[in-house]
Amino acid sequence: MSLKYLEIESSTNGYRNIIFILHGYGANADDLLSIATYWKRFLPNTLFCLPNAPNVCQVSQTGFEWFDLMQTDNNKILNEKLESLKKLEDTIEQKLKHLNLQHKNLILVGFSQGTMMSIQYAVRQKNKIAGVLGYSGKIFDYKFLEKEMISKPKMKFLHGNMDEIVPVEQMYESLDFLKNKKFNVDCCVYENLGHTISPDGLSEGLKFIKSISS
Repeated sequence: MSLKYLEIESSTNGYRNIIFILHGYGANADDLLSIATYWKRFLPNTLFCLPNAPNVCQVSQTGFEWFDLMQTDNNKILNEKLESLKKLEDTIEQKLKHLNLQHKNLILVGFSQGTMMSIQYAVRQKNKIAGVLGYSGKIFDYKFLEKEMISKPKMKFLHGNMDEIVPVEQMYESLDFLKNKKFNVDCCVYENLGHTISPDGLSEGLKFIKSISS
């Protein structure tokens, strides 16, 4: 079963890239729609796809979750994550096939929990994707990530040093872990920024996307 999603098309006759933008915990696709609308002007040959996570959020009935962050049972968390990953993979495969694109034409952008999902999706793919851009996120489960790691796409993390939800130290831990695993990964940290995306972060993210686009 695939996910429900929003889509921003281009006037181009053919697409060279597809960008999936994954929202955070308790949010939905509409929350990140303005990012795709902004980037679209600079990426005319790119299709943007913004899926909703498959589960209604336990703490916000108007939003969704990829897995329950309030859950204390690690087995349940893992099962929810695997189910969400399967649905995300099904959705991505359908879009790639429909557009006649390959995984090398795919970029994942995540915010918070969406970053956690983007990283996990990317490393478990046999066919390497173009890259992952993660805002205000981290690796959620190091053992699970390492167990599934078969691919090492480029990654970039953008984070505020005043993030009260995902402390910047946790992003640095993820960065160091990936560097030790020989990933091509770096980061930008913004002063006096909380758990959000700044205009500078949008510009830096666009620069990264352009650098890895086909």
